[in-house]
Order: sequence, then structure tokens, then C-alpha cells
Amino acid sequence: MPRQSAVHPVREPLILAAAASGVERAIAATGTNSHRILELSDIDPARIADPTLRLELMDYCRLFDFAARGTGDDFFGARFGQWFTPEHFSAVGQLVVSAPTVRDALSALAQNYHWIQENSNLQFTVHRGFATLEYQICDARILHKHQDAELTIAALCGLIRHFLGPAWQPLETHFEHGHGGLRRDYHKVFGDTVFDQATNRILIDSRYLDLPMPQQDARVFAGVHALLSRQLAVRDGEAGLRSDRDSQLGLLAHVIESHCKTGDSSIGAVARRMGLTVHGLRQNLRECGVAYDELVLSVRQTAAMRYVKNPAYDLTTIALMLGYSELSAFSRAFKRWHGQSPGALRRQGSDR
Repeated sequence: MPRQSAVHPVREPLILAAAASGVERAIAATGTNSHRILELSDIDPARIADPTLRLELMDYCRLFDFAARGTGDDFFGARFGQWFTPEHFSAVGQLVVSAPTVRDALSALAQNYHWIQENSNLQFTVHRGFATLEYQICDARILHKHQDAELTIAALCGLIRHFLGPAWQPLETHFEHGHGGLRRDYHKVFGDTVFDQATNRILIDSRYLDLPMPQQDARVFAGVHALLSRQLAVRDGEAGLRSDRDSQLGLLAHVIESHCKTGDSSIGAVARRMGLTVHGLRQNLRECGVAYDELVLSVRQTAAMRYVKNPAYDLTTIALMLGYSELSAFSRAFKRWHGQSPGALRRQGSDR
């Protein structure tokens, strides 16, 4: 039975404003004009001040991208996220800290994460000897994901340290983007860090999973769980009304790009990832008026341009990430798509 995708793609995905609580102070502490950063990001400061409101996810991601640039700190997102408390996760934070065991806490966090953030996926999986929390924004229309990924993974680590102690470190931390800031910063917040992966995730020693939560409360856990379940049922119904062709294709393009990194972007592999049969995926594509091969080509063209413009990636790595076995084949394809080789485009950018 194919696993159903946990993502209900919507036209304009939202995130709980509590996730940006304190960002103005963090920006101002560096000597940077926080009001200017918010203005560039199209975010009203009044909305951040009320943690019960929601922000557009695209604006939220842009905010931290501009904050990193404006402060000159490529590690800004992670620095901000590492100080997250359960309050930043609002009702989901209450659910987590009141859970019976660490396993229950992480499972509840993953199951209810889309109450905090739409067009995104947090998956908790138990393996032999370790467990993983995997996080991704599943919307190819959102391009500024680097700072958000590091912020969110740092926030997850901070939440876990809240109940396992400040010395806890993940076994490993993986990021889908290339290496950014100083390695000592990554090591301090994330432990052993690996880049250019298929997803963002932390690996957790399974020995922690059956430990009791220090603030477990069965009554609170059951009450908050019931409340979130009711609210999510309403939200999922609204998601269908707020979904459109572009949001469906944005989710599909994200999954295709992720599978290019693993070397298998076939329609069968992508259908399984989305919890569909091949027939079901083809039916969805027909309704959107797009052929699968055309969509894969479009995803590769768009991703190729984005990666080539980012000096953090060498060209050979980009070729492999897009499913090419060698750089020469990727270079020929890139020149066919964009009229010049990736090396020429990169040199042109460095001359400006």
C-alpha cells in the first residue's frame, strides 16, 4: 500500500507567527536595521508580535534570507533557531513536553507539524539503532530554503535539548544544501554535519526513545492532542479549497528535484514518494495539463540555473545532484537550455 503524503499543498502556505518571535531583537543585536529587513520581506511587524497569527511561508523564508545577508552572518538562521523553546511551537510544544516518552513526543511533533507550517513535511522514523527527524519545505516555488532549513533543524535540536539536557547532540545532521558558515558553528549546534543530502534530518540515538519525559502529563497530552486533531481536520478541509494547479505542481516539482539527488527520478519512484500509484500520478498530471517528462525537464532547468548561480556548489556536484553521471553531459544540456555553458555563466557572474 503506497504511503500517503502528509503534505496538503495550498496556494499560499502559512506558518505560525510564533516561529518568528524575537527575530527583530536578534537582527537589531547585530547593529542591523530590523525594520528595513522586515520591510524587504513584506512582513508587518505587528503580525510577528502576535504569536497566534500566521505569516506567509514564502515571506518568512525570505525574511531569514535577507537577515543573513543584511547581518553578514550566513549562520543567522541556525543561531536564531537554537534558542527555540516549546513556546515557539505553540500548542504543538505543549503536546510534546506533556508526552509520556521521548518516542511519543517526537511522533506527536511530526504528526502535528503541519498545524505550524503548511506545504512542509516533518517525518519521524525509527530505524535499527537510531531514529530520524526529516524536514523539508515541499514547495518548489519557495527558493529561499537554506536559512529556514538550518533554523528549523536547530529549533528541533533546541526542543529536544529542552527535555534531554543542554549537552545532547544528534548522532549526525544532514542538510540538502551546500556548506555555508564556519564548520565550528555547525559542530557546536548540530554535531557531525553532512551536506548535499536528499533531505534535512537529524539522527537520534534510539536509546533515548523510551526515556520518560520530565514533564509528562497524560491529561494535558490527551486534551491538546484532541484539540489539534479537531483543528487539523478543519484545516485539511480548507486546504482542498486553497489548493490549485500551481501548488500541486509545486509539491510535485519539489519531490522530483529531491529524487534527482538520489539518482532515481522515475515516475514510479516519485509516485511512491507521494503515496500514489503511477496511474494516479499520471491522472493528476493530465488534470494539470502537464506530461511527466516535460515537468522533469523543467525542474532540471530551473534547479540547474539556481545551483550554478550559487558558488557553494562545484559544477561536478551540481551535475550529480541533477541526475547526470558526468559533468560534460550536464554542461551540454545546460548550454542547450540557457544558451551558454555553466562555467561561462558562473564566470560572467564573478566578473560583475
